[in-house]
Amino acid sequence: MRINCLSFAGLCVGLMMMSAGMFSQPAEKWTVDAVLKQEAIEDLAISPEGQRVVWVKSYPDSAKDKFLKDIYLTFLPDPKAPKASSPETIRLTRSGDNTAPKWNRSGSRIAFLSSRKAPDSKTEATQIWLLDARGGEAQPLTKLENGVEAHAWLNDSTLVFSAREEKTRYEKAQKSAKDDAVAVEDTTEYWPVRLFAIALKSKKIRRLSQNFRQIGEFSPSPDGRYIVYSENQSPTYSVDNRRQPLQYLIDLATGQTREIFAVKFLDPGGFSWTADGKGFYANDGFSKDPHIEGAGIRELYYFDVTAMAYQKVPLDWEWAFDDGSYAVTANGVHVQLAAGPRFQPRFYRRSGAGWKWGDVADERLRHSTSFTIGPDGETVVFDYSRPSLPPKYFYGRYRDGNIEVRGELVELNTYLSKLPLPRSEVVEWAGYNGETVNGILYYPQNYRPGRKYPLMTVIHGGPSGVDLDAWYLTWTRYHFLWTQKGAFVLRPNYHGSSNHGLDFVESIKGHYYEKEVPDILNGIHHLIAQELVDPDSLGVMGWSNGAILAIALTTDYPEMFKAVAPGAGDVNWTSDYGNCEFGVSFDESYLGGPPWRMLEEYIEKSPLFRFERVVTPTLISFGSEDRAVPTEQGWQHFRALQQIGKAPVRFLLYPGEPHGFRRISHQKRKMEEEIAWFDYYLFGKKTYTETLAARVLPESAPLALLARRQQIRQSNGQYGEMVNGILAPETVTLGDTLQVGRFEVTRAQWQAFRPQASYPAGRDNYPAAAISFEDARAYTTWLSEKTGQRYRLPSTGELKMLQKLAGKQENNLAYWAGYDPTPDERQALAAQIAKHDPDLLLMPAGSCPPGNSTEQDASLLYDLDGNVAEWAVSKSGSAEPSGASAATVRDKRTGLTGQPPQGFVGLRVIRD
Repeated sequence: MRINCLSFAGLCVGLMMMSAGMFSQPAEKWTVDAVLKQEAIEDLAISPEGQRVVWVKSYPDSAKDKFLKDIYLTFLPDPKAPKASSPETIRLTRSGDNTAPKWNRSGSRIAFLSSRKAPDSKTEATQIWLLDARGGEAQPLTKLENGVEAHAWLNDSTLVFSAREEKTRYEKAQKSAKDDAVAVEDTTEYWPVRLFAIALKSKKIRRLSQNFRQIGEFSPSPDGRYIVYSENQSPTYSVDNRRQPLQYLIDLATGQTREIFAVKFLDPGGFSWTADGKGFYANDGFSKDPHIEGAGIRELYYFDVTAMAYQKVPLDWEWAFDDGSYAVTANGVHVQLAAGPRFQPRFYRRSGAGWKWGDVADERLRHSTSFTIGPDGETVVFDYSRPSLPPKYFYGRYRDGNIEVRGELVELNTYLSKLPLPRSEVVEWAGYNGETVNGILYYPQNYRPGRKYPLMTVIHGGPSGVDLDAWYLTWTRYHFLWTQKGAFVLRPNYHGSSNHGLDFVESIKGHYYEKEVPDILNGIHHLIAQELVDPDSLGVMGWSNGAILAIALTTDYPEMFKAVAPGAGDVNWTSDYGNCEFGVSFDESYLGGPPWRMLEEYIEKSPLFRFERVVTPTLISFGSEDRAVPTEQGWQHFRALQQIGKAPVRFLLYPGEPHGFRRISHQKRKMEEEIAWFDYYLFGKKTYTETLAARVLPESAPLALLARRQQIRQSNGQYGEMVNGILAPETVTLGDTLQVGRFEVTRAQWQAFRPQASYPAGRDNYPAAAISFEDARAYTTWLSEKTGQRYRLPSTGELKMLQKLAGKQENNLAYWAGYDPTPDERQALAAQIAKHDPDLLLMPAGSCPPGNSTEQDASLLYDLDGNVAEWAVSKSGSAEPSGASAATVRDKRTGLTGQPPQGFVGLRVIRD
């Protein structure tokens, strides 16, 4: 419904803030929705011949309040074709619950997993589905009671999968009795997960393994003879490593199954076969406390099935690699080695019983977090991004460590190109004990050298996480929303972070808090010393271990930070040991032992027992089903601060959420709450009382805008300001420097220039109309002379950018017609317009609702695409009236407004 602008005359104010570089940067702004609407590529698989790529797109669906996953197929151009072409992509599924697509050996079929319900199935458990690569509808292959956990092709006509057997008599009796009690970590109810094979034609299933524990990862050899798999021996494996997973190799030709890697604390995964099926690569975590599987580095192994022996691949790189990122090539293996905030890409060529390496020269791979090579050993797909450059996905050929990039696979998130992406860089400083640490620094969107800005320190989790010199933007780390508010953002890689080598990641074991906190403090002081950051405007936030460190900072340095927003952070280690699902391994690794042996250490490390010092306003967020950082930690944190009463505290509990929130609405609410918290306590923009008031009165409502009407300058009821005795247009500053007329030049202001101009009484604040370009230019010259300031007309580019900020309800032809007319209807309406005096259609300046009234401190602007069209000057010096008017409207398809009648042409000024 279109709002009657006349009913808001003299009441509605327009509201908009733009960056200092508004005419060289996109006009769009970062929002919570812009962060959450990102799409991502997952489960990418290259076809056997290397000409097709199947992949999963993860994308948000607000209506369903979750992220959906569907499968896409991209056809790569034929490299031998005489004419260059681009990849073509088609969508294969639409149900939103499809994952893990895999090609069969010939590339004729795609198998994938889906939880959609088959028409004649009695279960909604995840099953295997099949797609013909030539097209057609997907068909279910399995209909198992307990569903399928993982799958892989054994040959063109057979699939291997892992699954539970049917439910036991005991389970069925429990269900019948509505007995939902859980025996925690009970080995008697640790039901086996086994390997099975299913034939495509007959759908007959045969059991391949006879294990009594749960098979996790598995991988068949390319020739279908062997299957390597890992078997989890105990439900307590996530607690500690006393019973580590075991690895087995099935020889399907002989039926023999044998244990491999039979060495204590050696349990590799990430199995990846060579094309000839003679061996496979696998990686294993290595740390100095393997009995509890503490944080460490990863090492690469090769297993020779002929010799039934393995050897460690000599990476010859001190920091090894931390994320298991490697890919088997035609004659070796490509590894993304750890290099701090970046990677060192390297090719290891297998030669006899050893490997010879060479660095890979493509700079993009130093910032690549996803690298895939197809079954042909040459076709490659990888991503490339930077902290302020969204990911691009490239494809090409990889031979002996040399990459020939042939183009982009597909474009996702094209909307990000319209958003401002400020400067970012890797910075280094002296951390704990003078040791060099690094982090990612984002600059304020409108950064100007010589100024000091607020700083938001955003701390990653883990602690063995890492902030890379690559794109990362989520509901826990949304730095561009802070840079847009005029703040620096620092994401530090403190001691204990991964990708920096074994010594660095293990340096905090037994020294938890002792090195990380000085690292972060020194980073903040480093920016203060460079006179970039205002020491009185510091905020800090983080999730998981990032929250733990944020809490420590505000506990031990209570006067330093204006606000803190910890999400899912521990405060009491004595209770974490039992309540956290991996509390045993985590606490014993970082704190040195169990609480009954080290009670004083646990209490000393727990901020809970020092909370009487805290004065920093604290916003706590938790999921109600969090077992990684138990929800009771949030309750203890909140209750202590609430009862002590020295610090404002707010506790947000999100029902049904685990450690990582899954519902989009919860991710959004968390971000909005944190933004409002820092808006008040750090940026000083809005009181909490105002935040509560917004629940019943939106900030864009006319009633809410009444108080802001006081900002408009008037002289004897006429818009404008008196300068040297002249009623001049009021200008407002956008960003830092650009000054634009708040309104179109009014009739009262025009009469100061042309006293002979005659208008009906009471219309002083109507826009001056029927103005020629020569007169408009003469007015700016006269105004400059009279006021001693320099005025000019906007450029066409400037005016077009301003028009993008217009309100949804402007005084244009659509308002007067009561609908959006088509081009043919507009032509017919022009005759109706011509019958009336323009004064009957024009409105007082500022009559219509503003386009963006939720920006708290933005400059106020009016009538940017309505009332009268405005003169603009092109680069060549020619002039044209720009924008919609009461007699014209913007065409939705072309964005053009057409030539306005002369009676509907006015002007707006720019002051330099």
